[in-house]
Amino acid sequence: MKIFVLLMLMISQSWAFDRVSVMTSAGHHEQQLAADVARFWRIGDSKFMWGVGVRGTSQWASDTGFTTAPSLLTTGQEGPHTIFLSDKKENIDDLRIQTSQVTSINIAAHLLYVHSSIWSFGTNIDVIGGSFGKRVKAKYTPKSDASSYPSDVSARPTPLNLLLISDNDHGSLNSEFYARQDIGGGWGLKYALNFVFSEYTTTQRLRKNNDRFRHKALLPSFGVTRDF
Repeated sequence: MKIFVLLMLMISQSWAFDRVSVMTSAGHHEQQLAADVARFWRIGDSKFMWGVGVRGTSQWASDTGFTTAPSLLTTGQEGPHTIFLSDKKENIDDLRIQTSQVTSINIAAHLLYVHSSIWSFGTNIDVIGGSFGKRVKAKYTPKSDASSYPSDVSARPTPLNLLLISDNDHGSLNSEFYARQDIGGGWGLKYALNFVFSEYTTTQRLRKNNDRFRHKALLPSFGVTRDF
């Protein structure tokens, strides 16, 4: 966590940004803390703005299930169109981690609609970055051939994060849909839904030569923002 805070401070000091946000989320057996800085540019004379930023996300959970991650296994294909395909359940194995924590730092893309002086609405999504965290012990349950694979395995957060759409994604990524309420002095309250991918890579390849496992969470979020 200290490295996470230090990196965010270094970024904020070296980059001319327009907004900083700090968000917290909670779900079933899991919590999340995220902080981001972003810069925005207006699209012509419209109320829309686009932006780019850097976000740090730390998610920790207890007794959490992770499932086979690669799209080639979950849908049998790769490419953006797989978002419309059904899962091949026979290919999807389970990995259960008693205590997980994944911290990621990613470049994020933003889109903002300024409705009024009080309310604005936006969305953003992580594009590329990296993750880190401790190696953990996990329980592996394959869909078939259980006797051929160990039940006790080790895993670490997948180091590379890359947005490729749906199960094609690699690593841990955060996306957000939000409403911001201005409360004066550049300060605002932010109400959001965060869709978070957290991913671990096992130290050995398991059934179907797979070593990547993903947990997906849709979490309500609340936080504060400051405009400059």
